[in-house]
Amino acid sequence: MIRLFSAFLSGLFCLGFLAPETAHAQSAEAVAKAFAGNWITYDRHFAEQKSCELAFSAQKSGDLYPITKKGCSGDLADIAGWRIQNNQLVFMSSANTAIALVGGNQERLSGTILQNNLPIIIERLEVARKIEKARKSIQCSYIGYSQTCASPRDFAPPAASIGSPSPVQILVNLNARTEPRNNATIKTVLKPNACVSAEVCTVASDGLWCKVKIENGNAWIKKQTVRQQRWPVITFKNGCS
Repeated sequence: MIRLFSAFLSGLFCLGFLAPETAHAQSAEAVAKAFAGNWITYDRHFAEQKSCELAFSAQKSGDLYPITKKGCSGDLADIAGWRIQNNQLVFMSSANTAIALVGGNQERLSGTILQNNLPIIIERLEVARKIEKARKSIQCSYIGYSQTCASPRDFAPPAASIGSPSPVQILVNLNARTEPRNNATIKTVLKPNACVSAEVCTVASDGLWCKVKIENGNAWIKKQTVRQQRWPVITFKNGCS
């Protein structure tokens, strides 16, 4: 369950995992203003084509802060707005049913679709476009610590879906986080050659994220990163040898 809180941290208004009394310190109106604007998800589960765009309004209408959509499908096809309930940010449908719970900051929100437990990442549009452009401009991403450039098939997601996990092999020292966000808490560091089970994956502007089984629960790992702020690498491969 995702908790909602309000705090200014490194210039960002954040949602997620603090005590309820902190959440009440800021109003829904302040949250609405902080998160108003254009957002995007690249997950094909929710997009008619390559992406689904959402515009968050800062002006309340009835019980909701409206969300307008463009190119959305699946669970987001009927999204109408959001509200705060029990310290959670809840996406609502036009029929006033809860669709998803999300948390994060003004640049990235992540959470879960309630009906089917699918993960979802929603990013600030202008930030996501820059990250996506930079990632796609990379000419060579190395396979782990090797000097071999990854081929297109090396970027493919594992054949993992809810209820049908798939093994992946870690290629580098890899941070496993509580949420699919680079600023989320690190739960553990996975070592090269470790074999873990990917339970479900999703995609964002910075590439593929997979939820994996670890010793003390679950954590999120990212398939593409930059080592020592210099070398683009892929961090795991599909299947274990």
